[in-house]
Amino acid sequence: MHALPTSSTTHFVAPSGESLWVQTVKIEARDGENETGAFFKKSAPGDAGYGMMKGAFEAENALYDFVPEYVPRPVSYGTYMAQPDLHFYICDFVDMIDEVPSPAAWAEAAATLHKRSRWPTGQFGFHCPGYVANVLIDNIWDSTWEAVWTHQVRSLLRHDEAIHGVDEKYSELQATFFDVVIPTYLRPLESNGRSITPCLVHSNLWPSNIKPRVGSNTVCMFDSCACWGHHEAELAVCRNPRYRLGKPYIEEYLKHMPISEPVEDFDTRNAIYAMKYHIVLSIAHHQDPEYRQIAIREMKQLVEQVPYSVS
Repeated sequence: MHALPTSSTTHFVAPSGESLWVQTVKIEARDGENETGAFFKKSAPGDAGYGMMKGAFEAENALYDFVPEYVPRPVSYGTYMAQPDLHFYICDFVDMIDEVPSPAAWAEAAATLHKRSRWPTGQFGFHCPGYVANVLIDNIWDSTWEAVWTHQVRSLLRHDEAIHGVDEKYSELQATFFDVVIPTYLRPLESNGRSITPCLVHSNLWPSNIKPRVGSNTVCMFDSCACWGHHEAELAVCRNPRYRLGKPYIEEYLKHMPISEPVEDFDTRNAIYAMKYHIVLSIAHHQDPEYRQIAIREMKQLVEQVPYSVS
């Protein structure tokens, strides 16, 4: 395979892991000195498949720059020579245990990424789109976190509406969510003398994407949808019961990283950040209408708790 290191020859390929969205295999190859190396490859077809592979490479490269001990080394991405509609991403293979990591291990990995990564331009966003599952996350650059996060969620809701159709009551909730809820709870992070420093957020750190390493006390995180953003956004996955994390993971993380001011808004910000994943699930699992109903209920709760005025 031309994407593997020079002089490598493949001698073993086998399925590895499970995914609803991509094909995954383990590759063992030998170099010119007969040393064996193991690689992980995932692939998907079409324009979306190319976007997924490019997004994976760019995101994993960004994480690897700061926390190489937690991330499989990215090797390459591209298109098959013999199958021009099929695209791939390759990284080092890491042997992992299929278990949910402990709160302490999850929190240490996430917090280490956030502490080490600082974006010198002060801009929020990312330079290319990313994917959570098979759902595109549209990234932009902006000087405010509110603008970047709002853009991501608006684009997701457009995608959701294209699949499910227009729901007038949901549309009304969305209008209040964007016009009132987000400014009420995200804008104070960057106003009245307050500021937040962009850090690299994995953005997809549910248990299937962070697992204990075999023969080690550490974890490995992968399948990121990286974004320079607010560190608290990483905790959104902990709120969703589907992801088997919950408050112990948030509490452990907060031993490493502080709550941003205003502190009293932390839980509501967490609920706002969790909306992104409710919408992603509604898109990715669109055959099950319950996911959209969950998103609607969660947004309704946020709308009902906020005062209808924004300064």
